[in-house]
Amino acid sequence: MVDPIKMEDALEQIELLLQAGDFDAAAEYIRTLHPADGAEMLNTLEPTDQAEIVTRMEPDDLAGVFEQMDGEEAAELGQHLDVQALANVLDEMEADDAVDVLGEMEPADATAVLEQMDEANTIAPLLAYPEDSAGGIMNLPPPSLRRAMTVAEAFQFIKKTYHDASEVFYLYVLDRYGQLIGVVNLRALILAEPTQTIDEIMMRDVISVRVDTDQEEVAQIFSRYDLLALPVVDAEDHLVGIVTVDDAVDVIEEEATEDIYHLAQVSADSEIFGPIIHSIRTRLPWLYVNLLTAFFAAAVVAIFEDTIAAVAVLAVFMPIVAGQGGNAGNQTMTIMVRSLALGEIDVSQAWRALRREFLIGLLNGLSLGIGVGAVAWLWEGNPMLGLIIGLAIMGNLVVAAIAGVLVPTTLKRLNIDPALASSIFVTTATDVMGFALFLGLATLLINWLL
Repeated sequence: MVDPIKMEDALEQIELLLQAGDFDAAAEYIRTLHPADGAEMLNTLEPTDQAEIVTRMEPDDLAGVFEQMDGEEAAELGQHLDVQALANVLDEMEADDAVDVLGEMEPADATAVLEQMDEANTIAPLLAYPEDSAGGIMNLPPPSLRRAMTVAEAFQFIKKTYHDASEVFYLYVLDRYGQLIGVVNLRALILAEPTQTIDEIMMRDVISVRVDTDQEEVAQIFSRYDLLALPVVDAEDHLVGIVTVDDAVDVIEEEATEDIYHLAQVSADSEIFGPIIHSIRTRLPWLYVNLLTAFFAAAVVAIFEDTIAAVAVLAVFMPIVAGQGGNAGNQTMTIMVRSLALGEIDVSQAWRALRREFLIGLLNGLSLGIGVGAVAWLWEGNPMLGLIIGLAIMGNLVVAAIAGVLVPTTLKRLNIDPALASSIFVTTATDVMGFALFLGLATLLINWLL
């Protein structure tokens, strides 16, 4: 049993070696680590130290480290290697990981590396697919069985063509034209009689995806069917590759990070220690959009300026009405965005979700309205003020429920990422309607407030 290393201890060890200038020992130390730990450690080092270490590592060791990084990180690390050295590393990597690295490089640099690679003929076709599609994340197709093979012949074929146990997920069956027609589970193969044919034991209903399927949908299929690998086919059902579960996990992490950042109107490639100018450039436009929507809410308040001047205590309770509506709207919106992203619902189910969230908003609003209304009554000694703020909060939570459902689903219908702009519109709706309900009711009933 191998225990995970403590990264703090490992970093301390590598720093001691680097301070002593013993780069050979530092490279050897990283080689002894699990590739995932080695990748994390290299990412923490200064570029000059990275260069000293990676140039001292063997291609197969460095390939394992590169495979644990995303394409951009590996491409940056690869800049420390000359063209031939980087080509040797990419030749040792899984095809899909090598494609990710090449895809992050400048076209001229990627072409130069490809020309030096032994596996260029197998790697180059994969570069033609969009990076966020099944084709963009798939690996090369595995050796496949034929339906006329016997079980005994299949075992001989597996031993001859597979060289690593980790490569064997499922055994796919192709016809003479290379079309996917079945899949064989290893357990079924082991339990079958040696003289039985693959045609007798294979499953004909194979779950597969087209090369142009979005990577997010691919990840959802993995989750729904608990798969270890998923075959990728072209328009004629020819097997062109497979996506493995580790790639699906990477997609899930990438998509989740992207949605979280989008909810806050932050660029998907933002990093806590990234360039300041880049952060400002990606965040400032959305702050201006938020500022514009804030002026809508301010305009509503301005309409009731005379009411606020006559009953100044209304200003005390305005943030409560808007804040509770915004919180409730964000709750509904977050659930909707997640459900749409995971494929748990689609836009055709919006009305069903709306009815449910409307009822939740109404009941929550009634509960909060009674509580806040009672506090306002006791605080100011005016039951009418309590009634007004109670009704306003109840109404605003209903508005929050409606906006939290309709905004994400409407954006989805318009082929706009719901995570990207939902929060702006939902917050605007709850602010504007919250102020309008509260101050509007106060204006109608002002004689009971004076």
